[in-house]
Amino acid sequence: MGKIRIVQEHDGKPVPYTLEIRQGNCLAVLLHVHKLTPEEKKTAEPGANYLHTVYSFFGDEQHCKNIVKNHGDIMIGEKTTKVELNLYYKECKTLLKYFTLSGHKVTCYYKEPKGKKK
Repeated sequence: MGKIRIVQEHDGKPVPYTLEIRQGNCLAVLLHVHKLTPEEKKTAEPGANYLHTVYSFFGDEQHCKNIVKNHGDIMIGEKTTKVELNLYYKECKTLLKYFTLSGHKVTCYYKEPKGKKK
């Protein structure tokens, strides 16, 4: 559905992360996906190459509205540097509203996913 780029401080240095916005049994799920390191592969399922970590989620539009009302920013406490939304997904129109209300510049595009039947 899109991507969000954030920057967090680790050991006094800024570290950029890309969060994927995906569909779930809610408005949207934010995931951090990264390739497993050789150390992580030792304890992972056989054949696993990536680690998917749930970063956050937005339950519904009211949840987004409450976050912005109470905290002023939909990405509570994060330095957000880039937001991209695929307006093919109707949920992204709702997300667009609350990201822009929070003051984020949002890049929108329209791309139909591969394999979707009309």
